[in-house]
Amino acid sequence: MIQVESLTKSYGPVAAVRDLSFAVARGETFALVGPNGAGKTTTLKILLGLARPDTGRVAIGPDRLRPDDPHARHTLGYVPQRVAFPPGRSVRDVLGFFAALRGLPADAVDRALLRVGLGALADRRASTLSGGYTQRLSLAQALLGEPALLVLDEPTASLDPEATWEFRTLIEQLQREGTTVVLSSHLLSEVERIADRVLILVDGRCAALESLVALRERQVHATRLRIELAGEDASVAVAALTRRTLACESNGGRDLIVELAGRPPLEPLEVLREERVAVRSFEMMRPTLEELFLTVVRGGGRG
Repeated sequence: MIQVESLTKSYGPVAAVRDLSFAVARGETFALVGPNGAGKTTTLKILLGLARPDTGRVAIGPDRLRPDDPHARHTLGYVPQRVAFPPGRSVRDVLGFFAALRGLPADAVDRALLRVGLGALADRRASTLSGGYTQRLSLAQALLGEPALLVLDEPTASLDPEATWEFRTLIEQLQREGTTVVLSSHLLSEVERIADRVLILVDGRCAALESLVALRERQVHATRLRIELAGEDASVAVAALTRRTLACESNGGRDLIVELAGRPPLEPLEVLREERVAVRSFEMMRPTLEELFLTVVRGGGRG
């Protein structure tokens, strides 16, 4: 659906995007994450044809059209981070205005209202909607032409937890219908729930590009086991675990940290049982997606 090759974009002396390449498959949900100033918004603007790269190219759809090609734009729907609608207009009027701009039939408005659950609020003034309903209206506007590609820029950044959950549920329904979604978000919990792959940007460059499946496998391989021994001397436990090629470290007291590296999580406890080493307590320590993200960002590359 999207092919990005060697993309570079600068604003004066500031390089916003640097030699960026990636592809998004049809029906995939692809997330852009990174700290402020990483180049996420600039990348989205280029994908939408709202900014032109200095070098590189972007191709949209099976015909590999440029983003600013009118035919490519017919396949795009866009939900910006901040939205504002004309004052005094009803929800139906707002959608009717955008439908007319795109040359769509009148029933496109009713279909969009139905898809986002705004039918009961069709005659309410758009300016009086809550944050969650305003984002639904923005999504309805993006879905008017039934686009194959939906671009979301921080769509839930200003929503409360309930509105966030409702908006994600709408996106998940679109995923099941086969819509390709490109998402920019600061919320790693959101990315973890709905994305198929994640591109981590640091200083405009690709620091990591992985599937959520691979990230979860990395979480498993980075899992550690903290063990508190009942006795004071940890040397016997360390020796027994080392003989079984289980890397561990001791703080000199009764605490051990065992690196599991993908091995069965209770294997160290079984080893200690066989050696008659008494255990007082144990705790699994698995890094969160946020921690893996910070490892990549702070290291400027793959964590």
